[in-house]
Amino acid sequence: MSIFRSFVLFGFVLITSNQSFAQAISKDYQKNCAREQVAEHQGIKGKTLTEEDFTAYCACQADFISKNASNRQVNELVMNPKAKPEWLKTLESKAIKACIADPKMST
Repeated sequence: MSIFRSFVLFGFVLITSNQSFAQAISKDYQKNCAREQVAEHQGIKGKTLTEEDFTAYCACQADFISKNASNRQVNELVMNPKAKPEWLKTLESKAIKACIADPKMST
């Protein structure tokens, strides 16, 4: 019975630590995303855009990546939140399509 308890405890720790990593990715990723979006959209719509203008979009994108990245990829982003490996570019491309089509996004 103690082996079973140890296994259950280990599983719980693993699950909660993965959620912590996902939250860390989400927070850092969203900040970087918003900065990048502001830089890419300068001068559009005749007004100055701020990071807050991209909060919903970047949250959606971070959530998509957190849900679709492997544990190894999650660890890679936690260690270097500004990294742009090829796998991340692929996930970002998929996230763009999913997030722009999301009815919760407003323009």
